[in-house]
Amino acid sequence: MGGRKKGSKNKMPLTVKENFGAVFEKLGGVDGFFKWANKNTHTQSAFYQMYSKMLPSSVGIDGSIKHEHRLSMNDLKKSMDERNKQEM
Repeated sequence: MGGRKKGSKNKMPLTVKENFGAVFEKLGGVDGFFKWANKNTHTQSAFYQMYSKMLPSSVGIDGSIKHEHRLSMNDLKKSMDERNKQEM
């Protein structure tokens, strides 16, 4: 099976991440990154590929719906009769 074993250390040590961040800032930070990404369609595509890899692979949504309307038997029968008439 692929992937890292549970509990294994990150492949990229903190110092590498810090160095990458320092180089990013020296290259112009966010403004420099924007200028590079906006240079042409190839660099825009590369930016979106990188960005898509940083997005979560799944999003969980938790919620509930409360329905307060009650349908009487007469209303139900009337609704079904109307639907049957439309289908004919």
